[in-house]
Amino acid sequence: MATSSRVDVKSINHGFFQFTFPKGWKKITTWAVACVIYLAAAVFFIVSLGIPDVPPLAEISEISTMDELEDVEEVNLGNGWGDYTEGKFFIIEATIVEGELIHGYWEYDSDGENCSNYVDFTDWTLVISPKASNEEFNISWFEPLTEEASHKNRYCDSDYYDDWYVEENDSIILFGLSVEDGLYFMSVGTEGLPPPERTDREDAQRIALLLCTISSIMMMVTTPTSLSYDIERLRKRWGNLPFAHGKPGELVEAEGPTRRVDFNDWILPPKPFEEWSENGYGEDEGGKLIEEHPNNIGTPMPATFTLYSINGIMFVTFAVWLSSDLLARHNEFFTWIAGQILRIAVIIFTLVWLFFAFKKWKLNHGIIDTPTSNVRSVAVGPAELVGQVRPPPTGTLRVEIADDELKIVDGVVLYQWKEEEYVCSSDSDGKESCSWKTRRKGEGGTLFMLHDGTGGILVNPSTWKKPILGDPLKVWEWGRMRWTVHALCAGDPVYCLGRVEPRKGDFLPEEDCPTEIGNANLIVIGEKDVGTQVKLARGTELSVISNLRSTTESIVIPVLMLIFSAIPFIW
Repeated sequence: MATSSRVDVKSINHGFFQFTFPKGWKKITTWAVACVIYLAAAVFFIVSLGIPDVPPLAEISEISTMDELEDVEEVNLGNGWGDYTEGKFFIIEATIVEGELIHGYWEYDSDGENCSNYVDFTDWTLVISPKASNEEFNISWFEPLTEEASHKNRYCDSDYYDDWYVEENDSIILFGLSVEDGLYFMSVGTEGLPPPERTDREDAQRIALLLCTISSIMMMVTTPTSLSYDIERLRKRWGNLPFAHGKPGELVEAEGPTRRVDFNDWILPPKPFEEWSENGYGEDEGGKLIEEHPNNIGTPMPATFTLYSINGIMFVTFAVWLSSDLLARHNEFFTWIAGQILRIAVIIFTLVWLFFAFKKWKLNHGIIDTPTSNVRSVAVGPAELVGQVRPPPTGTLRVEIADDELKIVDGVVLYQWKEEEYVCSSDSDGKESCSWKTRRKGEGGTLFMLHDGTGGILVNPSTWKKPILGDPLKVWEWGRMRWTVHALCAGDPVYCLGRVEPRKGDFLPEEDCPTEIGNANLIVIGEKDVGTQVKLARGTELSVISNLRSTTESIVIPVLMLIFSAIPFIW
């Protein structure tokens, strides 16, 4: 691989804002679905503008005779009322003089198990007489009402009720509208119940808000960081070399799989093993740091804002708006419950968002704020080291996955593998479900050399609880069986945040160790007394902090959204 080609790493130092569109078919599909949902929300909102905006009952004047309608204030009706621009809303208790208002009935399904209620609005125009006077007037439906508008409760488990009617001589409480050419029903209550609210317009707008809330959270969680977006683009410019296998000075090209480029791989081209120093502790020719060392390229800075924070702001805004609307105008029991649940859910979401964002920010900034040491001059104590995995004095491992000679990986210093079987089972209803079940697994490793070009230092990987090995090195499938191996191999990039100590006990320098080289007398371990979280990961610092977001996105925005989400509790 040519090492003369350079990557302008300054291109991943971002400014105030960067577009970060998703990559990968799953995330792209999620965004496509989110865009369709946004489009549906726009349709609901546009449709809602053509639906009459009916005021809540609490704002309506109650009258006892139609003469009192003269004293009711006339209001502007707005959009959705056709040719009508002004009208008077009123509530009056009355008796049906002529006509049938509602025909209700219930019936079981063909199995005789599930029962359904039905309501038909029969006569479009009725003759009504106020309870407090003998006058009569005609009134019509402004538009067909829903079943809930009747407030007529019937229960399928009762033999008392069969077909039922609201007809002549029945008392009602009507919510009406008076316009220049007559009177219209808005809703009606029977059996002494008040007329229901008309929330058609609000319901359409609430559906639009709900759809916007769903789509914004879908886009938020699938928005990559600005660094990962560009780092992935740069990384794909390079292929991968075969691993090295053997001891320092006696290396050969490893047998087995060559790693595919993944998220934890090199960004700049690494040194091939033919250019490594024969003495694993000594410097490479010229003693220069590897190209991807932080002391060469500096620390990249993420964009202050990305689509992640914008979608997060939109999610909280839509959710708070929806919860406030459910708790405010046209409030019924179920909408009140939904509003209460939603505003509590938003508070919980922003708290979880802030917690995990701060946790990741703290870890990544701990990495950034810890100076990266050169192996040649590293001191005893907490240290951050970045380099290339190279063989220890005892050499790299050859691993047979599941004791199978056909599944060999050479050049290994740390590995994990598992054997899985595709198993199907049926539940009591005969429904079949299938999944991969782990049958066997194994892990192991050896000391390895971390080399940054200035020198090599031994690392004991067994002292880290959860080393990060990245994507699988290889997956074999045969029939209903599958074998997966993750590995850290000679030639891989490695990031190490741990503690440097003098070699002692079982790790005393080997017989031919060049003890005149300072770093040959040291070893790196992962004990948790470093003062921050320890970390051992395949990759360089660029890989490790590629998920870093700016302080604004990690701390400021979640805090502001937490405060904003508390607004409904104050109203």
